[in-house]
Amino acid sequence: MRGPGFTVPAQGPFRLAAVAVSHGWFQTAPFAWDRTGELLHRTEDLGSGPLALVMGASDGGVGVAPSRSLSAAERALARSRVRRMLQLDVDLEGFEEAVEAVDPELARDLAAYGGGRVLAGSSLFEDVVKGICGTNTTWRQAVNSINRIAALGRDEAFPSPADLLRAGEEPLREVARVGYRAPAILAAARAAIDGTLADIEADSAAGDEERVYASLLSLTGIGPSTAGFILLLMGHFERPSIDSATIRVATERWFDGTRPTPRQVARRIAPAGRFAGLVVAWATLRSWQRTTGLTDA
Repeated sequence: MRGPGFTVPAQGPFRLAAVAVSHGWFQTAPFAWDRTGELLHRTEDLGSGPLALVMGASDGGVGVAPSRSLSAAERALARSRVRRMLQLDVDLEGFEEAVEAVDPELARDLAAYGGGRVLAGSSLFEDVVKGICGTNTTWRQAVNSINRIAALGRDEAFPSPADLLRAGEEPLREVARVGYRAPAILAAARAAIDGTLADIEADSAAGDEERVYASLLSLTGIGPSTAGFILLLMGHFERPSIDSATIRVATERWFDGTRPTPRQVARRIAPAGRFAGLVVAWATLRSWQRTTGLTDA
């Protein structure tokens, strides 16, 4: 039996489908995307037992149907996690103009599609673990590893830091098949428990993007590209994350087939100002979506 539903408003225009499939997180547990019904499913552990959430489009935000009745504290926590996952609180005022300044065609595309926000985990810990899993591997292999890690959690929720520490390095290497990344994942779990990740989130809430980036880089297994991507998931959109996929898209889209350097890409998107990182991310993501057949839009 489901409990009473609730709505979480978005700051500004919002399209659930565009956020849900913005990048590959939706392919990883505990997310599950119902493309036909345009519903995002997710199981959360609120500390008082598992909670299945079904998120669907609602006027001005997202409607959430929980699998059971919630206390006031549970409802507040569920709301907070939904806001983080769907970036409902981020301020995108000026984003359309920023894209227009760099690439008018992309601006028209994103305006029609509803692109802007990107899907995040319900915690920084989840995003860090998934980011580590996606380093120096194919995305298909990363998805398989992430889903095996997710299976170490309780009741289909993403595992807590303590869950992964209890599992230990060998299951991460042999069962989740993360190989050399296992120590970095356990280091992330310890960083969540000792307050390091909480400190990063506090700096993020204070708007200190440079300090957040430096702190992410200090985490074991997190390089510049992954740190830049996690910044986007935390709602910081200025610093671009430029990797091989970005270079490939920029070559075709902005440099007439000539391979640019990362510095040239950064200069090309500089007119986007505080949205430079988000603009280049969406240029790359739209290319990925179309190449994989994920969207016809």
